[in-house]
This record gives sequence, C-alpha cells and structure tokens, in this order.
Amino acid sequence: MFREMATAIILKEYTSKYTALPSFALTRTFNLILAEKLRNMLGDTTEKIAKALEESLSSEIAQALNTKNIEKDFPTLAEKFWLRISLPLLELNQKITPLPSDKLKELMELEKEAARETAKLIRDTGYRYAEDLVYGLSAMIDYDAWLLEKLSQLGLEKLADTLWHRGLQETLQLSIYTRYLLFAWISATSALLKLLEEYREENRDTLAKWSRTYAEEVEAYIDTLDTLLDDEAYIVIEKMSELGKQA
Repeated sequence: MFREMATAIILKEYTSKYTALPSFALTRTFNLILAEKLRNMLGDTTEKIAKALEESLSSEIAQALNTKNIEKDFPTLAEKFWLRISLPLLELNQKITPLPSDKLKELMELEKEAARETAKLIRDTGYRYAEDLVYGLSAMIDYDAWLLEKLSQLGLEKLADTLWHRGLQETLQLSIYTRYLLFAWISATSALLKLLEEYREENRDTLAKWSRTYAEEVEAYIDTLDTLLDDEAYIVIEKMSELGKQA
C-alpha cells in the first residue's frame, strides 16, 4: 500500500510539470520584454526559477559540461538539477493549474514566442548541432501544449487517475525522459550561448545530440499516452489484448 501511495504521488507530481517553462528563464538574459510578459503572468515565480537555474549553472550544469565521464555522471547530475528546481516548479504549477482556458492559451503563446526567440539565437550561432537543440526545444513545447490540453480537458485528479490505471509505466518513463531532456538541453544551450565560459566541447556536443534522442523518446511516449487516454482507443486495445490472451 505504501509503495502504491508513493507511486501515485510521484505520478501526480510528474503529470503537472511544465518542461519548457524553466528553459525560458534564459530568455530574460536576451529578451527583457518577453521576460516581463512572463513575469506579469506568473509573478515572481519566474524569478525563483531563474535563480535556481543560475545556481545550477555553477553546479550541476558546470559539472555536466566539464566532467570526463558524462555517460556515468549525467543521470545523477540530472536528478540533482531536478531537485534544485522542484520547489519553484511546484509554485509554478500551483499558479498555472487553476488558470482559465483563455489564460492558459495566452501562456502557451508566450511559450511559443519565447521558443521562436530561443531557436533563432541557437541557429544564429551556426553551431553544427543547432537543429538537435531546436528539436529538443520543440519537443518540450509539444509536451507542455499536450499537458495543458489534457489538464484543461480532464483536470489534474482525473488525468492522474486515468494514467495510473492505463499507463503508469509509460508515464513514469515519460517523466524520466522529460527530466533528462530538460537538463541536457539547458546544459548544452548554456554553453552554446556563452552563459558558461569553461566547458568541454565534446560534452556540449554530446548533450546537444542527447537532446534530440531524449526528445524523440518524449514524443513517442506522448503519442502512446494520447492513445491510452482516448476512451474509444483504449477499449479497442483492451479487446485486442483479451483476444491475444485467448489465442
């Protein structure tokens, strides 16, 4: 029973995280007008996320970009990074979840505007793995749009309950890949845009390429969960499963 309760709490936590929004704390460095729009909508929560990211720049992000064994160290650093931003993300979730649909749409448009600005900055560097980073950013936007749509349609309680019964493993896997995507993307982008001066180029390149890999996993799991959340599709899947057992 304890394990089930703990898993349910984790499930609810990770079905209410907005992946791309922390990355847009970077935009305050490059676009003050856009940063002000986000601040007006979300209050000082964006500043708290930005502060957590600044602290991580000299800690987990710097370590990821300078370690001599990125494959070994990445999972631990990604989890430490996630723990660092969890509290401001929780505050962010509490602000976003009750918003009416028109405000959610407005927030999504701000996200997309920030994404376009960030994608342009990335492409303008001429970096050979720029499209991998843009792809990763796009996947985070897609995830947030999908999550906002499902929360608007079902509400947090029903969404978490449905995923618990229909796609628990898929949801937990999605949560891992979204955390990895966010950390890999922010680390590589921070180096590319010179928010950090000292880094190993091979680590930056590895993290940029991993951003695409994790983004592809995120999009695949979103497609799977989208199917499992569709009542008609889920009935068909259940019937096919029963037929398979009888065969």
